[in-house]
Amino acid sequence: MPSKKSNKKLTSKIVTVNEEKKTTPRTAKIVLFVFGVGPLILMCLFLFSNGFFNSP
Repeated sequence: MPSKKSNKKLTSKIVTVNEEKKTTPRTAKIVLFVFGVGPLILMCLFLFSNGFFNSP
């Protein structure tokens, strides 16, 4: 019987850890924007500043 009590304590700890690390849609959108669109914007700014899009 003591082993069942310890199993219950472990499962309750696992549930609380999972609840703390939930990913919200807002957080996911921020991460996608920073790592997806952010580098593209920085590359375009770099190319514009170096005259890549100017006609010869």
